[in-house]
Amino acid sequence: MTEADDHQLDHKDLRPASIRRRAAARIAAVQTLYQQWGSAQALTDVVASFQKRFLPDLLKAFNLTHLNDQHYTRLVFGVDARRADMDGHISSYLGEGWTMDRINQIDRDILRLAMLEFEDLPDIPARTIISEYSAIADSWEVDTAYITAILDRLAHQFRPQEFAE
Repeated sequence: MTEADDHQLDHKDLRPASIRRRAAARIAAVQTLYQQWGSAQALTDVVASFQKRFLPDLLKAFNLTHLNDQHYTRLVFGVDARRADMDGHISSYLGEGWTMDRINQIDRDILRLAMLEFEDLPDIPARTIISEYSAIADSWEVDTAYITAILDRLAHQFRPQEFAE
């Protein structure tokens, strides 16, 4: 097998570009919110910085020319606008003695982003949202089982019809 054949196999095995663009938007949103937390800069400045410094590598990793910009923007600015309300809601699922301040920043951002999708994007199946954000949690090497359990509980609350079967 030649290197060209190997390259073709890689492309054949990729998920469709539209799905990869949305997945890349989710990862970009987690990274952007994390960068904002770490820098304490205005979100618009962080978005511009992220797009200039980190987005090209993310697109290359996903074999894309662009991500789903609409999804990315909706996620990042939606979480920023509703963070306090989301945190109050999510904290009720963390377990006794746990608060949002006690879990790490990546966990907080993953839970916030998924909650936004559960609430605002009914066209995306809840199980897809859980799967995507669980994979992101796994890639950051956080407690994936813990995150997945909370995501499942949030999904059941916001999308009970999807789990009624």
